[in-house]
Amino acid sequence: MAKLRPNLRNFCYLAGSGLIIQLAGTVYRIWLAREIGSEGLGILQMVYPIYRLLSGIATLGLPLALIKWISEYLAVREYAKITALRQWAFRIVLIGSLSGAVLLFLFAPLIGKSVFTDNRVIEALQIIAFAIPFSALSAVYRGYFQGYSRMAPTATSEIAEQAVEISTTAICIVALAAWLPFSSYSAPVTGLTMGEVTCFVTLLFFLRKLPVTTAPDQDLSICESNIALPQRSIFRYAWPLLLNQIIVSVSMASEGVIIPRLLIAGGYAAHISTGLFGQLTGMAEPVAYFPLIFLAPLGSVLSPQISAAFKTKTFAAIKRKIALFYLSATGLALVSSFSIFGAAGLLAATLYNSPASAPLIRMMIVGLPFTAIAILNTTIISAVGATDKILWISIWSVSLKTLTLVVFTPFLGIHGSAWAINATQIFLCLASTAETWKIMKALNPSPLKGLTTCLRRNYQHS
Repeated sequence: MAKLRPNLRNFCYLAGSGLIIQLAGTVYRIWLAREIGSEGLGILQMVYPIYRLLSGIATLGLPLALIKWISEYLAVREYAKITALRQWAFRIVLIGSLSGAVLLFLFAPLIGKSVFTDNRVIEALQIIAFAIPFSALSAVYRGYFQGYSRMAPTATSEIAEQAVEISTTAICIVALAAWLPFSSYSAPVTGLTMGEVTCFVTLLFFLRKLPVTTAPDQDLSICESNIALPQRSIFRYAWPLLLNQIIVSVSMASEGVIIPRLLIAGGYAAHISTGLFGQLTGMAEPVAYFPLIFLAPLGSVLSPQISAAFKTKTFAAIKRKIALFYLSATGLALVSSFSIFGAAGLLAATLYNSPASAPLIRMMIVGLPFTAIAILNTTIISAVGATDKILWISIWSVSLKTLTLVVFTPFLGIHGSAWAINATQIFLCLASTAETWKIMKALNPSPLKGLTTCLRRNYQHS
C-alpha cells in the first residue's frame, strides 16, 4: 500500500484539479453562452486551435521528452543532467514561442479574411498571440515537474490559470465592456491570455521550491556546457510528437473552417453555421467528454513510471499497475457513457437553458469509451519511445476524419460532423490498441496471460 500512495496522491492532485477546472469551466461556458451566445463560443472555438497549434509547434515536442528523460535520469541517479536539460529546453522553446507570437499577430488579418468565414476572429487572434510564449514555457515546466512525478505544481497552476481566466473575462464583459478597444467576443481570449501568464508565474514559484537532489559524487555547480545531453536522441523522440501535435492542432483548426463551410454549402447562413459549430464543440463535446478529467490523470501518473521501468529493464514490475489502470478507465468510461446518454436532455436544458444540444451530446458520448482507452494506449507507446507509431496513427486518423466530415456533413448537417468525430475516436482506439499490444508482447511474451493474472490479483485484493 505504501508504494501506491504516491500514485494515489498524484492522481488526486490531477483529478481534483481537473474536477475543479471542469466544473468551473462548465459554469463559465454556460455564462458565456448566455452573455455572448453560441456565435461567441463558435469564434472562440475557431481561434483556440490556431493558438494551440502555434503554441505546440513552439514546444517542439520537448515537454513529453522531458518527462521521459528526467524520469530515466532519476532512475539511474544522473541528477546534474536534469537541470541542464531543463535549461536547454527553456531556451529553445522561448525562441520558438516568441517567433510564433509575432507571426500570428502580424498575419491575423490575412488568416481572418482568407481562411475563416467570420472576420470577427481577427482581433481575437491578435489578442491570443500574446499567450503563446507563456503557454509554451509553462508546458516545459509541467513536463519537468511530471518527470519528477510531482503533479502538485501542474494541478495548482491549472487552477490558478482557470481562476484568472474566468475572472478576467467576467470583468471585461460586465464592468469594462464600454471602455475596452475590442468587442465582447474577444473577452474570452483576453481572459485566456491572462490565465496563461498566471500559470507560468505559478510554475516559477514551484520551481524555486523544488528541493535539489544530488548524488554524493555529483555537483550541480558543473557548467552546463560540460554536461553532454543526448540532443539528437531527444529530437528523434520529440519530432514525431511535434508533428503529431501539429497534425492534431491543424485538424482541430480545420474543423472551424471545414464544418461551417460545409454547413453554408448545405444552405445555412454564415451566422447560423457558426452557432451550430459552437453547439458541437462548445456545448456538446465538453459535456460528453467530461469524464476525461478522471481518465487523463491516469496516463499522466503512469507515464514516468513506464519510462523509468523501461530504462531499468524492470517493466514486469508495473504490469499490475497497467492492468489496474486499464480496468479503472474502462469501467469509468462505460458507466459515464450510459449516465450522460440518459441524462442528455436534462443536462442540456440545465446547463445551457436550451435542449438544442441534447442530440449532439448523445451522439458524442459514443466516442468516450474509445477515447479513454486511446489515452492509456498512447501513454504506453510514448513512454517506451515509439513516438513514430503515434505519428502514423494520427496521420491516418486525421485523414479519416477529414474524409468522413466531407461525406457526412453535407447530408446529415452538424449531426454528420458529430458522427465523423466519433468514427475517428473509434479508429484511434483500435489502431493504438494494436500498437500497444505489439509493445506489450515484445516486453512480455505472454501479455494476455500476464494482464489476466494481474486483473485476477487486483480483484482478489479488492
